[in-house]
Amino acid sequence: MLSSHLNYVILTLLSSITLATSTNDHDRIKKCHQRHSTFSHSRKASNNIYKTSFPGVTWDNDNWLLTTTNLDQGHYQSRGSVANGYLGINVAAVGPFFEIDADEEGGVINGWPLFSRRQTFATIAGFYDAQPKTNGTNFPWLLQYGYESVISGVPHWSGLILDLGDDVYLDATVDNRTVHNFTSTYDFKAGILEWSYIWEPKDRKGSYQIKYRLFAHKLHVNQAIVDLTIVPSADSEATVVNIIDGYSAVRSDFVKSGQDEDGGIFSAVRPVGIANVTAYIYAQVNGSKSLDLSRRKLVHGKPYVHTNESSIAQAIPVKFSAGVPVHITKYVGAASSDAFEDPEKTAKEASNRALEEGYEKSLLSHLKEWESVMPSDSVDSYAFPENDTLPNDEYIIDSAIIAVTNTYYLLQNTVGKNAQKAVSGAPVNIDSISVGGLTSDSYAGLIFWDADLFMQPGLTTSHPEAAQRITNYRVAKYDQAKKNIATAFAGSQNKTKFSESAAVYPWTSGRFGNCTATGPCWDYEYHLNGDIGISLVNQWVTSGDTDFFKETLLPIYDSVANLFADLLKPNGSSWTHKYD
Repeated sequence: MLSSHLNYVILTLLSSITLATSTNDHDRIKKCHQRHSTFSHSRKASNNIYKTSFPGVTWDNDNWLLTTTNLDQGHYQSRGSVANGYLGINVAAVGPFFEIDADEEGGVINGWPLFSRRQTFATIAGFYDAQPKTNGTNFPWLLQYGYESVISGVPHWSGLILDLGDDVYLDATVDNRTVHNFTSTYDFKAGILEWSYIWEPKDRKGSYQIKYRLFAHKLHVNQAIVDLTIVPSADSEATVVNIIDGYSAVRSDFVKSGQDEDGGIFSAVRPVGIANVTAYIYAQVNGSKSLDLSRRKLVHGKPYVHTNESSIAQAIPVKFSAGVPVHITKYVGAASSDAFEDPEKTAKEASNRALEEGYEKSLLSHLKEWESVMPSDSVDSYAFPENDTLPNDEYIIDSAIIAVTNTYYLLQNTVGKNAQKAVSGAPVNIDSISVGGLTSDSYAGLIFWDADLFMQPGLTTSHPEAAQRITNYRVAKYDQAKKNIATAFAGSQNKTKFSESAAVYPWTSGRFGNCTATGPCWDYEYHLNGDIGISLVNQWVTSGDTDFFKETLLPIYDSVANLFADLLKPNGSSWTHKYD
């Protein structure tokens, strides 16, 4: 079995190498920096841009830019998601705002097992709760044997609101009739989500050229940056509001919030049912001289500040002069005690360090890390090698996009070796990858077989270090998997005698890895355990680390083998459960 699996992995690796993209990308960081620097006012146009099968959406194959000119508010399908393997956030279609789905035909309720309202989400890796039950289960009678553990949210940290007064403001609910020349671009080489448009509020003289940029720092994983440039058409006064929105802190309990002496704001929450874990979000702002930081103050009761205990908002006056750009940058720091001993200190220091570095230096180190983690030649290319153009075929164009975006979205949910070193080995890369990653609570943020069988094989072939996040999670939950054997009484295997070294993993798992009503261990999807075994061998083959495999991974593999040996009996040419 092992030899055939080795052949499969090697063939996959050779296939990946065969399709490797051209290495003519030596100036990648320079180009990315030119696109996103606040000092750069022009971009060199690409001749390699393709229409996609979606109206208004184009793909720049040279620069990995996916751009839309469609503004589709209030629908989860149109939102962008940004993460770095530790922090993750989902944002509105029109900017880095919190947003709730519009109540239209088709409904606004997300699926199993939470069945909660669809809205933007933010979290930190491993921020799971403990709750008596969920709205949906697989085997509801198992609720009597233990709590569920699903992902909790943290306050939505990326909002920067332009408030003109008299209830005229720019947020996720802005009237789309006042938004012109809209474009939103995801730069997959830079790991940056960008919006650009003209906002012309009704019954107001003048307009505002708006540009937002958002990224979760790939090297310094406790940091995130929101950058806003405003160019007014007329002289005016307004406020820019720095928001930490508690409405996304679902399944979390409020701890505290406030404004520090240095002007930074913060909010802290803990996951429901977990008394010894707290997450802190800090946010500092600086910008152009026309931004009067000396007069910043907390504001309450604004329509764009949700009335949640963990919400906090800080208004900063700004004076606009016609045609003069105003830059505002928000520096976010975040940490939880799952990975850091003093998350309050860690989050605050991360925010302050980013502020000290400034936007340009933070941008450059972020770009360098993404280039290191996802070099251009690590992604399959569908272009003609002689000129790097794509064939005029919508399926090939789609494949070219998917080759980049699939890899990117997996990698943005992992922490690379440089980033792990930067946090002195704190356990920031041990939480596997949930169905929707760090930017979604779909499927309750639980870990399924998807990670072990669908995400890991391709990722471990092209990016073996990043893929260790998936096996790290199974290693961390191994002791619990061995304890789960004692729960066989809850299923049809109550007569089976299991060997001491056997282990069984639940169908879904969060913080603990115990058997639950959403994640049964017995009489349900036993193949998960075999999928985990396959992922362990995948890591061994691609890493070449036989010592680690023997010491850490092989015992798990052996426990899974013992599980199946105890569960099954020969039945002619096949095997069946002993007590079916």
